[in-house]
Amino acid sequence: MNTASPVRLALLVAILGLGGLLAACGTASTNPAPHAVSGGLAQGGGTATDYSGADKSATSSAGPAGQPASNAVLTAQGNQKVIQDATLGIRIKSGAFWDSYNQAVTIATRFNGYLVSSQVGDASASATDAGSVVVAVPASSYSDALAALRQLGTATQLQVVSQDVSGEYVDLQSRLKNQQAQQAILLDLMRRAQSIPDSIAVQNQLSTVTGQIEQIEGRIRFLDQRTTYSTITVHLFTVAAGPVQPSLWDRSGLGQSFATAGQAFVAVIGGMLVVIGFVLPFILLLLLAFGVWRLLPISMRPVLRRPTSS
Repeated sequence: MNTASPVRLALLVAILGLGGLLAACGTASTNPAPHAVSGGLAQGGGTATDYSGADKSATSSAGPAGQPASNAVLTAQGNQKVIQDATLGIRIKSGAFWDSYNQAVTIATRFNGYLVSSQVGDASASATDAGSVVVAVPASSYSDALAALRQLGTATQLQVVSQDVSGEYVDLQSRLKNQQAQQAILLDLMRRAQSIPDSIAVQNQLSTVTGQIEQIEGRIRFLDQRTTYSTITVHLFTVAAGPVQPSLWDRSGLGQSFATAGQAFVAVIGGMLVVIGFVLPFILLLLLAFGVWRLLPISMRPVLRRPTSS
């Protein structure tokens, strides 16, 4: 066994580790800040302005200052990666919440999307008048789905957020290739290791590189999912009816006076019914006795005699 091989192998592993660190530092990217467009729509206004198309064109033409070439190449190849999210506030008619909720889910399904989550009322509420629905639709159908969801009622709020992650995606692909190349070299060194210390040194470095590969691949999968599907959050709500202004009749006090008089009249009638209900059985008994007396022959009828004076 060559005693110098462990030293050379350890030195090679150290050089590989340093080279990987320098490659990672050289390809590290800075995430571009998200581009947001918010719109507050008047309660009584007409149709809300759709900012989604303008927002996407703005983010398509503008990219990070340090990576214009990469984004231009991606745009030319049709591989630009843009994360798109929107938030809608929709005022609906009272009692129409569940119909609007089902329509929102149906719209997402129609555009090959799906329901992500929803939050509706609470268990103690007697009626549901507000809630949120979050749907995901393919990025290619994002504008059409957004326009369809705005037809559920009166749009009172629109917020669109777009984030161009094309530069980060290119950097991740480059870092992944570098790490995979290092992994192949370390695997080859593992097969040629001639001692346990050499195997341990290579294994430690290989574990680090494998962990970095998994992190990069996870981030790539996340960006693929977020750029393939756009999320739209829809807040459905109703507006409570305002207080009714009292009429001139009510303000004059005559209405209250007539109401009081009506209550007094009802009270008197109620008292009379109570008296009649109390006296009625006695009246019926008297009528019954009189009827029996009339049915008896005259000779059998009791005669009330007047007392004779002395």
